[in-house]
Amino acid sequence: MRYAPTHKEEARSRLVQATGALAKQKGFAASGVDSLMAAAGLTSGAFYAHFRSKNELLKAIVENELQRSAKRFAAPTREQALEVLRRYLSAAHVEHPGSGCALPALASEIARADAATRQVFAQGIGELQARLRDLTGDDATAWALMAQLAGAVLVARALPPGPEREALLASALQQAERMLGAAPGPS
Repeated sequence: MRYAPTHKEEARSRLVQATGALAKQKGFAASGVDSLMAAAGLTSGAFYAHFRSKNELLKAIVENELQRSAKRFAAPTREQALEVLRRYLSAAHVEHPGSGCALPALASEIARADAATRQVFAQGIGELQARLRDLTGDDATAWALMAQLAGAVLVARALPPGPEREALLASALQQAERMLGAAPGPS
């Protein structure tokens, strides 16, 4: 049976998405090739048809995840951007890291990754920061907003569900809305 010319590229894309979700949920370093491939519905042997190493897979996950995040924050109106912030700082995002942002889930692992992965991360963060700068009006506010969003989710995940977690998320959202509301931009 012959595969379509795009089969390998499509399989790799599905593999990166599925393994990215598992890595965000369980941690990349803690996930072996067998479990990563099982998450994608493939055998461990198929891994090497797509990647030379586990580090190369992490690099692909980081690139994919940060592109997704940048697209989410490319909201054309202030109200749409506020809705993105509300979803980001929600209990659902905190409780389901596999479908959420890579920053709070994988940043510490990326910091220990090889230079190529950290370079891809730096490029992706630069793109995300540019989207936030478009929304906030300046670089410093964009960096602060990014750090606040990722930090709030990271800390909220460490807290048990309850009033403290809810207060943290509500406070972070209030501050994020202020950062966005104080900036000139599209309405």
